[in-house]
Amino acid sequence: MSTIDVISKESILSNLRMLDELYSNSSSDITKPILYSKLALIEYCGWLECSIDIIMNKIVEYVQSNDLKRIGENAIKKVAGFSYDNHFIMLLIQTFGIVNTDKLYQEFQEGGKLDILRSKLNNVDLIRARNRAAHTYHSDISITYNAPNLYINEVEKIHEILVDIYNYINSVLNSENSENSENSENSENSENSENSENSENSENSENSENSENSENSENSENSENSVSESNETLSA
Repeated sequence: MSTIDVISKESILSNLRMLDELYSNSSSDITKPILYSKLALIEYCGWLECSIDIIMNKIVEYVQSNDLKRIGENAIKKVAGFSYDNHFIMLLIQTFGIVNTDKLYQEFQEGGKLDILRSKLNNVDLIRARNRAAHTYHSDISITYNAPNLYINEVEKIHEILVDIYNYINSVLNSENSENSENSENSENSENSENSENSENSENSENSENSENSENSENSENSENSVSESNETLSA
């Protein structure tokens, strides 16, 4: 799982260019060019995995439940690879949701960006070379790897697509959060308005009752005074 939180190409390009220069200056050596090429391959594939992690971790940041957030983070940690079908899309469906992933498809499919990304990440030769480089040490000069400058070109092609996907996902999740916050605020305002109305109605009812009681009391007093006055007249 990556500790980097921004999809950047500067560092990886710097590393690859340095390795490419070392590779070019070691043509007289049998072993060094192979080792530089091998390291360039591992660096490039590591950058792919980190970039995918960054996208998925950004999605998990929006999760409110700590339990679900922990499950999402653990799911990302368990994935070791960068293939389009088995890693990138499967993680996207698990974290972003299949409906949102479908919307992302509609957004990017027309420009052919997902086709490009799929062809790059599903490259069988790249995956095999990476697995061999990552799990073996150099002992056979017949095994070679692509020159570092190949991966420089690949980073340039893929970086823009990954950043566009990252920004799209961030925009969708921000919009959903804003909508939920607005609905929550409207619901709270509606509840406060209802409580205020109920309080006002209660107060009006109480005032009406007090007024009625006061009127009844006054009528009763007037009636009593009238009887008393009548009795006085009869007495006289």
